[in-house]
Amino acid sequence: MKNKVLAAVEQYNMLNKGDTVVVGVSGGGDSMALLHLLTSVADTYELQVIAAHFNHGIRGQQADEDEQFVAAFCKENGIAFVRGYCDIPARAKQLQIGLEECGRMERYAFLHQVANGAKIATAHTLSDSAESFLLNFTRGTGLNGLCGIPPVRDNIIRPLIFCTTQDVRSYNEANGIAWREDASNADLLYARNRIRHCVTPSLKMLNEAYESNAMRCMQLLQEDSLYLNELAEQAFADCRQDGNKLSLDKLASYPQAISSRVLMLFAASLSCENISYRQIAFLRNLQENECITLYGKKVIQRKANRLQLYEPAIPDADVSVCVTAEQTLYPFFDDIVAIKTIPYHPAAVIDYKNTADADKIGNMVLRNRRAGDALRIQKRNCTKSFKNLCNENAVSVSDRSRLPIAADEHGVIWIAGFGVDASRLPDKHTKNILVFEWRKNYVE
Repeated sequence: MKNKVLAAVEQYNMLNKGDTVVVGVSGGGDSMALLHLLTSVADTYELQVIAAHFNHGIRGQQADEDEQFVAAFCKENGIAFVRGYCDIPARAKQLQIGLEECGRMERYAFLHQVANGAKIATAHTLSDSAESFLLNFTRGTGLNGLCGIPPVRDNIIRPLIFCTTQDVRSYNEANGIAWREDASNADLLYARNRIRHCVTPSLKMLNEAYESNAMRCMQLLQEDSLYLNELAEQAFADCRQDGNKLSLDKLASYPQAISSRVLMLFAASLSCENISYRQIAFLRNLQENECITLYGKKVIQRKANRLQLYEPAIPDADVSVCVTAEQTLYPFFDDIVAIKTIPYHPAAVIDYKNTADADKIGNMVLRNRRAGDALRIQKRNCTKSFKNLCNENAVSVSDRSRLPIAADEHGVIWIAGFGVDASRLPDKHTKNILVFEWRKNYVE
C-alpha cells in the first residue's frame, strides 16, 4: 500500500519538502492508516504532521471514545493533536440543512482553521471514489460527477486515492494499527452503505479488478472533463459582457456540452455553486424579461438577449425558481419558502393546509402569479381565482406579485397563505408528502 500512496503523491505532486500537513483523523481504519503512513514518511519529506479530530456531537459516548482513542494514539506516537467540536444536530437545525451536509461543512471549516493555508490530508480511498462514481451515476450526474473524488483540490490532498479498502485493512493488520468501528457504516438505510455492502461485492463477482478498472475509467473521464472545462472557460470569457452579463447570441454558437458548462461558470461567478441540470435548462430557456432565482438569493433575468444578475426590486417581474429534490430552501424576494418531502403517516400531526401528495406533483417550479392562476378550496368546494383570493383577504396589489406560488405543468399546487389545491391533497393512497412553509421577511 505504501508504494501506491507514494505513487499518488508523486503523480499529483501532493507533498513538497517542509510541508505542514493537517490529517483529518476520525479514528476509523482509513484515517488511522493515513496518519501512520504520513508519519512514517515525515522524515523523508521533512513534514510536520498534525492530527485533527472533529467530534460531531451526534454519537454521544461513542464519539467521545473515538476522540480519546485518537488523542491517546497521538500522545503515544508523539504526534501533534488538535480536537474540534460542534453540536451538528443543533447547528443543522439552525441552518435548516441536513445533518450530513452540515457535518461536512463544519468539519472542513475546522480543518481549514487548523491548517491556516497548509495542506489538509483526508483518508478518501479508491473504494470511496468508486462508490461516489456509482452513487452519482444513479442520480443522473453529468461528466464531472463521474470523475470520482479528486486526488487534489486546492490545499486538500488524498494520498490513499489509489488504495482500496482491502489494501488499508491489510496495511493496518500488518503494522498492528488499531482503529475504531462506526456502527453506522453497516446501516443499509444509507445509500453509500448499500453500494458498499450490496452493489460493490456483486460487481467484484463479475470482475475482481472492478475497483482498479473503475479507477482507470475515472481517470479517463477526468482527462475529458478537464479538456471540456478548459474550452468552457474560453467560451465563458467570450460570452461574458460587463462583468455579470452573458450574451445568449454568442452562447448559441457553442455546442451544448460547452454552453452548459458556460452557464455553470456564469452561475458560479455570481456565487451560485452546484446548480442542477434542471436549473441549467431553465436558464437556457428563459423568455425575455423572465427571471429565475438560484440558491443564495441570486436572481438572473433574461433581458435584451442577455442573462444578467438582477435584484428583484420590480414587483411585476416574472420570477421562476426550479424546485429540485436536492434543495429544500428557496429564497423568494425577501422571503424563504421551505419545501420538504417526507414519508406520509395518516396518524401524524401535519399541517394539511400546506401539505400535498408528492405523487400528484409533476415538474414543479416556485414562481409568482401568472394569468389564469386559481386554487380549488376543499372546505368551500369551489375554485377561486388568484385575484379573488387576494381581494377577499385584503392582499395589497404590491404584495401580490411577491406571493410564492408552487405550480407544475398541470397548474397551481400551492399558494402561500392560501394553501394546497384540493386536487393535490393527500388521500388513502398517499405514500410521500410535500410540506410547504412560507417564511415571510426572512433574515439570515
